[in-house]
Amino acid sequence: MAQLNPADRLPLIGERVRLTALQESDLDLLRPFFQDMASLTYYIPTTARPLNGRQLRALLDDWNDGRDNFVFAVRADSRLIGLVNLDSLDWPNSHVEIGVALTDPGARGQGLASEALRLLLDFCFAELGLHRVWARIIEDNSPSVRLFESLGFSREGALRQHVRRRGRYRDMLIYGLIRPERDAAKP
Repeated sequence: MAQLNPADRLPLIGERVRLTALQESDLDLLRPFFQDMASLTYYIPTTARPLNGRQLRALLDDWNDGRDNFVFAVRADSRLIGLVNLDSLDWPNSHVEIGVALTDPGARGQGLASEALRLLLDFCFAELGLHRVWARIIEDNSPSVRLFESLGFSREGALRQHVRRRGRYRDMLIYGLIRPERDAAKP
């Protein structure tokens, strides 16, 4: 893709990834991720368990209701590599929760999650006009902590012993980014 001036970029289109609508045909490609307990341990903030096709469809329908919750497919070279989502969009208070999962293991470790989140943050702040974006991260998920901190998020607190994984209660870390901080950090 040709280099674009950041001000000229179209929303949801980056240099290596595009954020698009989730398609019916994507469900089969997502199923292996939603069967992988190692991945789900850190991605699902509620009870982690493998999902069958019907359960996956119901979960994604809930996460992508088109009112308060939105899921975008992350695509590289038109290939589905993951999901980003906005949850519980709160217009009166001008904030939303954000999440990311690279569902294709071969896409991890290349900065693609960072690019996808940057696109979604631009969408949240510039297109939607939101003031604050926040994320929940299970305490042992060091890659996600590093990712969100690299994007300017600050740790705001923790829900102590909020999630039970492998017989142990773990803290749910809360990270947030407000528009003035993002604006000050952008070149």
